[in-house]
Amino acid sequence: MASAIQKFLSAPRIPHLAAGFVDDNFAVVDLRRSRNGFALASSAVTQLPAQLITPNFDSTNIQDAPELVAILRQTAEAAGLANRKQWSIALPEGAARSIVVTLESKPANRKELNEVIAWKVERVIAMPSAELLISRQKLKPLGKQERYLTTVARHAVLDEYESLFQSVGWQTGLMLPRHIGEAQWLMHDKTAGDKMLVSSNREGFTALVVRDNEPVLVRNYTCDVDSKADDLHRFALYYRERLAQSLDAAPQLAGLLVLGDIDESAAQEAVGDALDEKPHIYHPHEFGLYLDDEQAWFTHLSGAAGLASLAWR
Repeated sequence: MASAIQKFLSAPRIPHLAAGFVDDNFAVVDLRRSRNGFALASSAVTQLPAQLITPNFDSTNIQDAPELVAILRQTAEAAGLANRKQWSIALPEGAARSIVVTLESKPANRKELNEVIAWKVERVIAMPSAELLISRQKLKPLGKQERYLTTVARHAVLDEYESLFQSVGWQTGLMLPRHIGEAQWLMHDKTAGDKMLVSSNREGFTALVVRDNEPVLVRNYTCDVDSKADDLHRFALYYRERLAQSLDAAPQLAGLLVLGDIDESAAQEAVGDALDEKPHIYHPHEFGLYLDDEQAWFTHLSGAAGLASLAWR
């Protein structure tokens, strides 16, 4: 059975409308192609009441569905998108997880592939695979090892969001974690070298490394604000050592995309200390997206807009 990601990416028509949750904010975006890259045909962001959504992998996420339905409708109306039905969704961090699964040997058939991936996911998530929806996308091999980007969510949690969007009247072709949408901007970039995403959230941050337009590493960290720089430094050390061992060569980090409530300079210093070279900080215009108040809006819109950008690949 093809994965949700594979089905979406092979679909003949992908929506250029997307919505996403970033901590206590909900955003909608209509992304269009422009001469120099991308442009926002329309967008809107609404701040959510505290604790209306409590993103969590294994417990209830939506605390008041009718109130949230009303906010979703109001946000779409503010962007002039109230009557649109086809959407992609960037789920809040914590509701779903991403894992790059590496296989030591090639499975004999699809059944064996599904079993091996499910077993590896169970070891990481510590939850029976029967309770999980596991979507996968095959990546380029790293050395001689096959790799798959897997996105994992509990059926019970996904049912909450699916019911929510059905109540609004939306048809959701794709629901993926916020960081996968944000990482699309690094995957679009054709310049040489690795790129690192640092996506901060209320509970910690997600770090993801893109190489040759595909993820090679992804880690989720739960930590307080004061510990984020230290944990990012440890991730950068792991990135340097892991990829050096895999490829027998030092990784070359071209730049760093920092989103959320982590200080750019602190993130740059933490990664630079680990790699002995201060990385470049990416800004939206480098990906062909031009915004008036770029950093504030990009933090709110980047996950949803990244998924919408898939319509123009």
